[in-house]
Amino acid sequence: MTTPTPAASTHGYDQALAERCAASGEHLAGLLAHAMLDVAGQPEKLPALLFPDLDPQVVERVWNTALPVGFRLGRLVDRPRWTPDALRRLQTALDDAGYEAMGHLAARSARTLDPHPADNNTPRGHA
Repeated sequence: MTTPTPAASTHGYDQALAERCAASGEHLAGLLAHAMLDVAGQPEKLPALLFPDLDPQVVERVWNTALPVGFRLGRLVDRPRWTPDALRRLQTALDDAGYEAMGHLAARSARTLDPHPADNNTPRGHA
């Protein structure tokens, strides 16, 4: 497989996507989602709750894109298949394609999954 040559124009997209990932992460708290659903009453009413002043067709288009991404993220968090090595491969693929900021995010996630040396230590006298 040939490594793609990064296009010069990926930097802006990369930064925007990386910032979007970071900002989205701040909003993924389960308690916030629970409270919003509680206020809306049912999932179908969430888009109108979030964007009451926008054109309903625009809200529906945005929602139809965001909902599958959020659902997929929830499944990955609930049943993670990402190992540090898989995330490092993803980082390499993103970096090679010119998406270095997004690659950095993948690397940061990989570091949080790496086992800490203390995780394998047995306290003295407790073997």
